[in-house]
Amino acid sequence: MRLSGWMIGAAALLAAASGANLAVAQEVGKASAVNPAATANLRTISIGESIAHKERIKTTDKGSVQILFVDKTSMTVGPNSDLTIDEYVYDPNSGTGKLAARLGKGALRFVGGQISHTGDAEIKTASATVGIRGGVAMIGTGFVFAGYGSSTVTTPGGTVTLGAGEFTQTPGGGEPPSPPGPPPPNFVQNLIQSFQSTPGQSGGAGQGTASRGNVQRAEARATGTPNGSVAGSLTPQLPTPLPPINQTASTLNQTIQTSTQQTAVEQTATRQASGTLFGFIGGLMTTWLTDTANPTYGNYGYATVGPFTGTAVVGIDAVRRRVQANFDGTVAHDANGNYLPGSFSYQFGSLDPSEDPQGGYYDQSNFAAGPAIRRSGAIVSKIDDAPITNQTGAMVTISREMAQQYGSALGFGNIQACDCDYTKWGFWSSGSNQGPYYDWAHGFWVAGRPPTAGEVPLSGQASYVGHAVAAIQNDGSMYYAAGAFNNTVNFGARTGQVSVTGLDGTNYAGQVSLLSGTTGFVGSLAGDVGSRNMALAGSFFRGVSSPVGEMGGSLAVSGPGYLGAGIFAAKMK
Repeated sequence: MRLSGWMIGAAALLAAASGANLAVAQEVGKASAVNPAATANLRTISIGESIAHKERIKTTDKGSVQILFVDKTSMTVGPNSDLTIDEYVYDPNSGTGKLAARLGKGALRFVGGQISHTGDAEIKTASATVGIRGGVAMIGTGFVFAGYGSSTVTTPGGTVTLGAGEFTQTPGGGEPPSPPGPPPPNFVQNLIQSFQSTPGQSGGAGQGTASRGNVQRAEARATGTPNGSVAGSLTPQLPTPLPPINQTASTLNQTIQTSTQQTAVEQTATRQASGTLFGFIGGLMTTWLTDTANPTYGNYGYATVGPFTGTAVVGIDAVRRRVQANFDGTVAHDANGNYLPGSFSYQFGSLDPSEDPQGGYYDQSNFAAGPAIRRSGAIVSKIDDAPITNQTGAMVTISREMAQQYGSALGFGNIQACDCDYTKWGFWSSGSNQGPYYDWAHGFWVAGRPPTAGEVPLSGQASYVGHAVAAIQNDGSMYYAAGAFNNTVNFGARTGQVSVTGLDGTNYAGQVSLLSGTTGFVGSLAGDVGSRNMALAGSFFRGVSSPVGEMGGSLAVSGPGYLGAGIFAAKMK
């Protein structure tokens, strides 16, 4: 079930109309996806049901549930888990509140909403207390992993602060948390897989039935028009095409499969290349309301468009020539974006040796993958944590040479792509059906090797040079644009002076702030054309000569009749 922004806002207004300043009534959220064997206070949960204050949620080894709170926080409770919501208070007018929960056993995935941006979201386990600020975290009874933002982990023995991509163990018994560091190999991928539906599970969506959100959006069409798209016409023009991404991935995979001669030195380098990269995504989501089962670009109805940003986790097994990319994003839309989903979780390729690879790895600058499909035929990717069908698309790396080769299609022109060593970036897209909707996401990803928070200097300056690239919609026309990215960081002042020049004929400038105790930074830039603005969220990545030698992140641009999103990548000069 998709809960659009106006639906959540309406719930908050109803609470206010009842005479309460804070949404502290019984209902704090809804079950947006449910697999069997999940109960709340001994009642079986169904999709769309209310989740109440002081609710206790228990799952068996085949059960899971996703809770969508009023402030847009979401929690996915995994199998064999026991979660109690101790406190939930939210003021929609100020965007502040408090969320407190206890995880008795098992694991959960937390995606922060408005409350976590104020730092007042807390999860307690038997061995630790985890404070989450503005991010994504995966928490179990003996571990914490911060996928984005920052998490403070406290036990009787001490406290550690995790930045993006950092992991700690909480052994219990009064012991301190382990020092922040990268997670064990394949840990994140296996944990993500445990939160997803297994073959035969649907997340609670009935076969052949429409969800409440689908019905409401279908009614919008039946009663007139969808009141326009977020920006521009109802049927936006498609971007200047890149070379067919499926063909590009197929060609690369064929090269990978037929490359069999390796020297001992190459084998050693291959083993060293294995590991996990963490980063960001940004792009545009277009959703068509259509009456056809498998629409094409020449056969669609009304469409709405919105930008998305999110996180990227790219796992590489260079020995087995496998790659797996997990892209989790949130789609922004206003009241006119009726048809757009709220979130997505896409997977390309697979590291699981029991499944087909769906992609391949040639070298550190050349790897690609198609949509992850299990041997049972089940599509791994989800939209609003519900199943999709007919998925197409791929993710590919883009080297400096490829950026030059496809410069006009990508909008690079005279812009030079980042000469990064460890940080990788590329293009991706996904098209799929879900009920009467066809969703097409396309954009860019960037990922690198994160340092620890303690490796970020506390003094000195450094300059970073690279590129920014985004998917743009301008008065109904879609295309890709690139610009030069520069960031001069003052580590002592915890600031960075950023400029993005030449991005779709616009120059942006502004300041970012380094987030205390993390590897991340956020900020906003003002453009010199059309009242355009840019929001940035990024992180330092490791380079060859410095633990903060590179950086990458997501960007979102907006202005009258103008929107877009993408990524940036840069290297220390």
